[in-house]
Amino acid sequence: MYKKTRALLVVLLLAAAAPAHAAVSDAELTRNIQRQLSNLDYGSRRPVISVSGGVVTVTGSVVSLWLKEETINRILKVQGIESIMAELMIPRAESDEKLVKEVGDKIRSYDLFTVYDDFQGRVKNGIVYLGGAVTEPKKLTDVVERVAKIKGVQAIENKVTVLPVNQSDDRLRVAIANAIYRMPEFERYSMADPPIHIIVSNSRVILIGIVRADIEKRKALEAARFVEGSLAIEDRIQLAKDVK
Repeated sequence: MYKKTRALLVVLLLAAAAPAHAAVSDAELTRNIQRQLSNLDYGSRRPVISVSGGVVTVTGSVVSLWLKEETINRILKVQGIESIMAELMIPRAESDEKLVKEVGDKIRSYDLFTVYDDFQGRVKNGIVYLGGAVTEPKKLTDVVERVAKIKGVQAIENKVTVLPVNQSDDRLRVAIANAIYRMPEFERYSMADPPIHIIVSNSRVILIGIVRADIEKRKALEAARFVEGSLAIEDRIQLAKDVK
């Protein structure tokens, strides 16, 4: 997963960790690396690759964190490399505020993001901090990749929880969602971007989101508490007027 890294990344490949291979010349290593990177879209300027004594140095500028990580991962697949020194810079975004909007748009437009998942985040100095919970590992992998492809993201600190697979939790989250969203107070909202998300883990429920009026918050909590099977219900619903 994408984690915070320094601009200069050194990767050591220990010979003891893999079977011995015949020595590969620096020229052949360079050709093999170029083949691995050939179908990546770097735009007009590709990274500069140099190899000396099996040590690979890659420098330059790439447009996204995903492209930086993908470059390093592909180079690591080439047999015969002793180590990698990677100094790949990602140009800064115009502002953290702009990144916040782009990250939010990427998450909300993800077609598997549902009322049963939650992503919370912030951006500081180009670093995206993600929290929340999702029902499937694939959702987390997909969303992190989508964020990593945003231009200007320098790193991602991922603290999102993958919820346990549990049939009783599945039944409970569906029952609570139906109880809330069948009420007339929520007819004005679009279910493409539901105002309240229902997070369930081992029968413990969190209601999280933003609604327009206090009556909507109270009605949602009442509906959730009326559904049998929860051990506890945590209220994290905010009013739009209180959100800065």
